[in-house]
Amino acid sequence: MPEARRAAVGWAVFLAAAWLAVLGAGRAEAGRPVPPVEMKQVAPDLYFHFDFQSSNSIIWVTDEGVLVIDTRQHPRHADELIGKIRKITDKPIRWAFNTQAHGDHYLGNQSFKRAGATIVAQAEAARLMDRYYDKDISRRGAFFGRTKFDPKEIVKTLPDRTFDRQMVIRMGGKEAYLLYFGPAQDPGASFVYFPHAKALATSGNYVTKGWHNPMFTPSVDGWLSILRHVQQMEVDHYLPGHGGVGTKQDVAEAIGFLTDLKSAVQDAIAKGMSPEQAADAIKLDKYKDWRNANLAKNQIVAMHHLLRTGKSIYLDLE
Repeated sequence: MPEARRAAVGWAVFLAAAWLAVLGAGRAEAGRPVPPVEMKQVAPDLYFHFDFQSSNSIIWVTDEGVLVIDTRQHPRHADELIGKIRKITDKPIRWAFNTQAHGDHYLGNQSFKRAGATIVAQAEAARLMDRYYDKDISRRGAFFGRTKFDPKEIVKTLPDRTFDRQMVIRMGGKEAYLLYFGPAQDPGASFVYFPHAKALATSGNYVTKGWHNPMFTPSVDGWLSILRHVQQMEVDHYLPGHGGVGTKQDVAEAIGFLTDLKSAVQDAIAKGMSPEQAADAIKLDKYKDWRNANLAKNQIVAMHHLLRTGKSIYLDLE
C-alpha cells in the first residue's frame, strides 16, 4: 500500500475509534453540569425538545395532527417523547421527519411508526440511513452504555416517503416546508421552515455554540454557503439538532467557527503538517468553551482529511 494511502487509512481508523469512545458519553465538559432535558415552547403551536446529551426534537401541533422532527436515539427515548407529546395534545402524530442520516435523529422511528406516523426523509439521507446503519449503531456504544438502553431493541425502520428538494406538509391551515439545499453537514441533511412562526429546524447543519462536526461533509465551502443562505431567511428562531435555540448572531458565529477551523487546517497543511501534528498544534481558544470542544482533535483530523482528499473521512470508510 502506498505510504500516503496507508497514512490516510490509519488516521481514518483512528478517528472512527475516537468517536466510538466518546459519542454519547455525556458531553458535560470540564465538570460542568449537564442541562436538564426539557420541552420548550417557542411559538403557540411549536415546541422544542432540548436534550443536550443527545439530540433535539421539534414538535408542531395543529388541530389536524402533529409533525415530529427527529425521533431521538433509541425507541425508549422515542416512547418518552411520545408521552410528553400526549401531555400537550391528543391529536394524531401524522408525520415524523428525519432531518439527517445520523442515528440520534432516526433510531426512534419504530416507535413513531407504531404510533401511526408516516416517516419522511430527504432521498439521499434515506439512502445513507440504509447503507451506514450498522456502522451508525456501532459508534453509539457510549450512549447505550450510559443510558443502559439495549441496541438490540432497535428495529431498522427506514422512511416511508422521500423527497428531493422540497416537500410541503399542510395541517391546521398552515404549512411546514421540508427543504434540502444540498450537502451541508452531510448529504441529505435538511431543514424545516415554519413561516408562520419564523422558525427553522436545522438538523446538525447548524448547532448553537458547538463545534460543528466535519466528519461527514463532502464540502466545507458548500456547507458555509448554505449557512449563509439560511442566515438571510426570514427566521427569528433557529431550532438546531444540538444546543439551544439560536439567533441570526449565533448562525454568524457558527459560520465564523467553520471558517476559522478551515483556515487553521489549511495553514497546517501548507506547512506540511500531518493530521496528528495539526491536531496537536491548532488551538482555537475562541471556541474553547463551546459544546464538544473536548473533541477538537477529532474535528481537526476530519477537516485535514477533507481538505487533502475532498472526501468525508466517515462516509469514505468502507
